[in-house]
Formats: sequence, C-alpha cells, structure tokens
Amino acid sequence: MNNEVTNKTVVNKSSASNTAIRILRWLGGILLVLVVIIVCCELAGWPFLRQPMQDFTSKTLHRNVVIERPFHLQLLGGIHLQVGHLQISAPEAFKVPYLVDAHGLDLKLRYRDLLQLEEGQAYRIKAIRAEQLDAYLKRDGSNKASWDFELDDSGPSRPFPFIEELSVNKGQARIDDAMSKAHLTASFYTEEGAHLKTPESSVKVKGEFDKRPLEGELVTQGFLPVATQGKDSPPINSKGWLKYGAVSLKFDGAVYDLFGTQRVKGKLNANGPSLADVGDLLDLAFPRTPPFKIAAEIEKNTDQWKVNVSDAEVGHSRLAGKFIYDYGDLKPMLTGDVTGPLLVLADLAPAFGAPAATVSSNKTPTKIFPDESLDFATYDRMNANINIHFDAVDLGSIFKERIAPLDFQLTLQDRKLTVAKLHAGTAQGSLSGSLLIDAPEAKNKAESDNPPAPKWDIQFALKNIQLEKWLKVKPEDQTPKDQPAIDKSKDKKDADKDAPAYITGQLNAKAKLKGEGKSTAALLKSLDGQLALMVRDGEISHLVVEAAGLDIAQSVGLLLSGDHSIPMQCAAMGWNAKQGVLTPDAALIDTPVTTVYIHGQMDLGEEQFNLKLQANPKNFSPFTVRSPILVTGPFVNPNVSISPGPIAARVAGSVLLAIVTPFAAILPFLDPGSGDQPANEGCQQTLQELKSKGKH
Repeated sequence: MNNEVTNKTVVNKSSASNTAIRILRWLGGILLVLVVIIVCCELAGWPFLRQPMQDFTSKTLHRNVVIERPFHLQLLGGIHLQVGHLQISAPEAFKVPYLVDAHGLDLKLRYRDLLQLEEGQAYRIKAIRAEQLDAYLKRDGSNKASWDFELDDSGPSRPFPFIEELSVNKGQARIDDAMSKAHLTASFYTEEGAHLKTPESSVKVKGEFDKRPLEGELVTQGFLPVATQGKDSPPINSKGWLKYGAVSLKFDGAVYDLFGTQRVKGKLNANGPSLADVGDLLDLAFPRTPPFKIAAEIEKNTDQWKVNVSDAEVGHSRLAGKFIYDYGDLKPMLTGDVTGPLLVLADLAPAFGAPAATVSSNKTPTKIFPDESLDFATYDRMNANINIHFDAVDLGSIFKERIAPLDFQLTLQDRKLTVAKLHAGTAQGSLSGSLLIDAPEAKNKAESDNPPAPKWDIQFALKNIQLEKWLKVKPEDQTPKDQPAIDKSKDKKDADKDAPAYITGQLNAKAKLKGEGKSTAALLKSLDGQLALMVRDGEISHLVVEAAGLDIAQSVGLLLSGDHSIPMQCAAMGWNAKQGVLTPDAALIDTPVTTVYIHGQMDLGEEQFNLKLQANPKNFSPFTVRSPILVTGPFVNPNVSISPGPIAARVAGSVLLAIVTPFAAILPFLDPGSGDQPANEGCQQTLQELKSKGKH
C-alpha cells in the first residue's frame, strides 16, 4: 500500500516537473521567438509602425502628417528613426503646399534622456540630420499663422529642445507675413555639434519687407548654442549684413539665448539715404534726413536695447548719442541724449518735406515750400524723450555767424510731437521758442484712409540779435564764394572795406502762430496769429533809403561821394496772419530823411507777393519821383516795379493816420528789448510825431 502511494507521488512529481519543463520550454520558445521577431523587426526597421506613427502624429498635431518610405526605426540601445520623406501640412485656409517638408530625416534619442525628463524641462535630442528641409511660414492679417498648433497647453511650457548635433545640408523657408509685410525666402546650412571643433552655420535671406527689397546673411558658430544656451551662458560670435532698400547694415558681435532673453551685443555700422528708412525697418519713428553714416555699439537685454552712437554723419551734420529703447511697456519708449559739434540747418529740410540739399535738379522750382505729406503715421510707433545739444548750427550762406550753442528737448507722447525748452545764442543775442504737432489718431476706418490733418502750434522769440554780426549785410558779403577775384585798385578796395552795412541794430521779434496741415505748404496756407519785429539802435544805408524813395539826385550824389549809414528812429513791423495771408497792421522804417511804409499782403499758401513800399522823404529834392514801389508775383521770382498811381504826397496823410493805432497795439506785444533805454523809445517818438502831424 505504501509502495503504491510512493509510486503515485513520484509519478505526480515527475509529471509536474515535465509540465514545468514544457512550460519553460514554451516560454523559452516564445521568448526566443520574440527575440527573433524583435531582432528581425530591428533588422527590418519596424516597417509596420510607419502607419501607426503617422496616424498618432496627425492626431496629436491636428495636422495631416505623411511619413513615406524608406522608413527605418531602431529601438535597441536608443531610438533611431530614419525617414525618407516627412511632411506636415498647413491649415487649408493658408493655401500653401505644406508647413514642413523634410527629405533624408535622421533622428536619434536616448532612453535615459526620456526617462529622466521632468515636467517643464527641455527635451534632449541626441542628433537631428536632414538632407533637405523646406518650410512655408505664412501669417494673415488677423494674426493667424500656419505654424500655430492646437496642442494641449495645460502643462507648463517647455523651453527650446537641447539638440546635441544638428546637420541640415540644404534648408529653405518661405516666409509670407501680412502683419510685417514680409515676403522672404531664407536658405540655411548648418553642421554643428560637440564632435566638431569649428562648427559653422549660415542663413541667407532675400525678398521683400514692407514693399522694399531686403537681402542679408548671418554667419555664426552654430544655431544650437544661440538657441539653447541660457542667459548666463557665454556669447556666440556672429557676423552679419543686411540690405534694406538702399540702407546697408553690418553687425559684428555676439548673439545668445535666442529663445529666452534674446540677447545681442556688438558693433553696428549703418548707412543709407535717410534715417526714415531705418525707422521703417525697425518700426521706429525716425525723421526723413539726407544720406547718413552711423557707427554704434548695441546691446539687447530682456526688454530693452541700449545704443551708443559714437559717430554719425547726417548730411553735413556731425553728432553722437546714447539711447535706451524700452519695449517692455504697451507702447515702446525711446530716451536718450544727442550731442554734436555741428548741425547744418539744411539737413532738416527733408524732415519738412523738402528734398535733401545734395539732390540737384536742372528744373527751375516754381514753389519754395514743399507740399509732400509728412510721416505722421510713424508717430504711433513709439513714445520718446530726447535731450538735444549742438555746439553750433550752420544757418546757411546768408548768415555770418552760427547759432552757438543750441539746446532743446524733443518729446513724442501719444502722437504729440513737442519741441520745448528751446534756447540758442547767436550774434550777442538769443533765440527761444517751442513747437507742438498734434497728429490725432484715426477714429474709424474712413479716417484711417484719410486721417485728420495734424494741428501745429508755433511760438518763437528773437532777442537782441546784432544784425551786422548775424547777417551778411555788407556789399562784399554778397559776393559768391566761387566767383573769380576781380582786380581792383587800392582806393576801390578801401572804399569797399569802408562801405557801410545795409542795415544794423538789435533785432527783436516774436511770433505766435497756429495752423494745421499734412505738409509744410498746407500748414503755411492755414496759419493764423501774429508776427512782429523791431530793430533797436539801428542804422540803415543812406543809399538804400534814397533809392526806396526814388530820389534820383540824392542817389547819384551818394554813388559819387560814397554811401554812409543813417540812424533808424523806428523800424518795426506787425503782421497779422489769417489763413496763410500775412497783412501788415503796421510796418515802417523811419529815418531822419525818409519814412518808408509797407502795405499789401503776402500769401504764404499761393506764395505770392502783393506789397507796396511807400517812401515819404522829409527833405527837398528836385528829382524825387515819389511813386510807390510795387513788389508782386511769386516768391521764387518776384517783380519789382514803380506804381503809375498818385505820388506819395497825396496819400501820405491818410497813411500816417492809419498806422498810429496799430502800432500802439504792436509795441506791447513785442517789447523784447533790453538796455538802459526802452527798446521802443524810437518808435514812441515816431508815434508822437505822427499824432501831431495827424492833427494838422
């Protein structure tokens, strides 16, 4: 009995052992089969995973993704994917062939990099290689872009992936951006990674930006360090150049943390026909200028640019400056200081619509004031607060003495441009004033196509300017510099040297004017306000006075005996501006021998003179015509003639009576003189004489 039990136990154990062995053999066989299958699949490259991977990627990206053969995937020791052709579509609304199209794509990943990846960290990619990589990047006017994906963004954002090796043999990207008006083609090449001692990457751009041709190139020590290094990483040397229209830029410096703080530091050289073109490129409010050359050091931090302009030539002007451009707020802000040894006034002409002084034309101009619309639309690009100082200002060929120095503050705030704290000195006197241009924002679409005209407010004052020091007022001053020298005798040279100035004295003037217009011509056509001037302690050429009075006998005598100066008892003019038409409320030059009155008007809008100069000689001369002098016609070519009307004696009484009251109003408006005696003492005396004559 016991033997039977023992035998049964042995049989059962043997059977169980055999079953276990069979199971192990089956498991071993299955495992062997799996290993064989895996090895075979590994050797074959897992071709059956191509379609599932394509479907999964399409679902994740919400885009059509095409993965074409040859397809080869290796999973042992890491992930190594080789794809003959990968294409990711763009949304149908953009009507472009694809977003990304890659040929010969090779991707390598390590398992430990994926397993150790924490939330919010950058993906680490061992290598990416592509024989050819093309992209279509398009954005419409509503700021919708073809590269926007509907991804789950509930988790923390990840920084740009860290790629150890990157190689693109032939890359190209077509950029069509309605927001920035960019239509560009970028071609790039890169071969970089730790395995290379001297990695190099380059990108070339060509196309159109803001309706102007653009072309450029950037060469750097790899794209990866620029993109993946942090803010504390060392900079990556980079060189580049850019041509935008006729503007040329060259950069030599460093770029790093491209997808973080986007830091830049280096030297920039720029030249071109106008600073306004640079403003269009960088979306800044820069004025129109003559051709320029600039050398600067630039540095970009988290939310601001620092620019140190060491040397700049704008036309014939020389300047330097330090600026901070802060773009962190809702509207960018430019602050800084501009200093320079010389500002040539003619270099400001393009900012007011006139062509640069360097532009020559054989055509005879028919107008003086430009009618070209100014760039008021750029006022919305930024705010600004700039302090400006120039050692000297060249006013032009008719001025003997420069302004020195010139100081003012320029601000741009909410589309309002202000020139304030203006102070300048010249010819022992001073200039001061302010300018306000208010360019209102369009309130609707109709106004955006035709925005309202900007409003102007102009105020200035001249105080105690010595005319003989400021203006070229002697006959020899008027000789052109390029005119050949004429041989003269010693007596003739001495006579020219001793020739009196046409006019001398201390000039005081004041203006308060308002208007509106999109151009200088439109502004002048709308001007309203007052303009007054007075010459204190002045003298005027006797010959000029007698010629104005058409006193033939006296003039001939002075030509024979020599000219000399005579004092001006009163020299003052008060002009009233109404819709661009200047009318003298009172205007006269009073000397011991003659009083000259000015009547009529000057139309700034039509640029036409219609003036009459009435001379009233106080001495007797048998050959005095005493008919008014008429100044008529366009500003560019006025006509000067003798009036055929009545002689001055018949209208002198009415003229004298007419000017007494207006002068009484003008003198308080001016009153800018200084010295021991009141500035208007001479005119007060003249007024008293006119009043007494008016009573008889």
